[in-house]
Amino acid sequence: MPIELILSPVMRPLVMAKAVLFHPHRRASRYVPHIIELPEENVSEYVLLKRFGSGSKIFDVYDTENGSLPLGSNDPSKKLFWFVRSRAVKGAYKMYSSSITGTGPEGEDEPVAAIRAGLRSNVLLIRAPGAPAAELGWHIIGHRVDANDSYRMFTMADGFTYQWTSKGKWLEKVHNVGEKESEVRERIAQVIPNGVNGFTLRVDETKIPREMALGSALCSHIDQWNTNIEVGGIYYARQPQQVRWKRD
Repeated sequence: MPIELILSPVMRPLVMAKAVLFHPHRRASRYVPHIIELPEENVSEYVLLKRFGSGSKIFDVYDTENGSLPLGSNDPSKKLFWFVRSRAVKGAYKMYSSSITGTGPEGEDEPVAAIRAGLRSNVLLIRAPGAPAAELGWHIIGHRVDANDSYRMFTMADGFTYQWTSKGKWLEKVHNVGEKESEVRERIAQVIPNGVNGFTLRVDETKIPREMALGSALCSHIDQWNTNIEVGGIYYARQPQQVRWKRD
């Protein structure tokens, strides 16, 4: 049984309390940062989808080939990455790459990254061929709110802060963070939800490794974008509205 189910009676009130504590800061932090939009050219597109029959335990990642295959290849072997959920922790996944397989001591696949989504989210980059060695290691994801939105934030080796927004689901590289009107938010990726099945990620890979973009986006998919209170979605997920069906 996932540990979140055991802790849920305790954590749900804490999540609500944290959402309430965010409110005064939201009202006191009104400013208009400068936005640099995500360009249309030189943007890669990937789709992350639940594997059939796995529930939410396995997600596969495919290249959409610039949108020509919006749901990925018809051949499951063409997946680029896959995420496998921990049995013990609902928000914990290991990320594997199709280009790095059979490297374990007994020929087993070894993860290229590990993620943990929740009130203390993080991404551990273990191997990312397209990323500088300095990016390998832990990336702690924090929470922040202002009058504009709520965010999941982390820092990369270049010293910049990166944040996933709740509105629009943008990944922004933030220059002059916290400097209000002097703050510049450069949009380098965006997530488009695919219902309950996953999401499509558009990302400028010259700005961030795709492994980090995918891993941090999955954290937000699990804990940020699936709740009405913008925090603690793994404990306080949005419930689908039940509408009675009838024939007109």
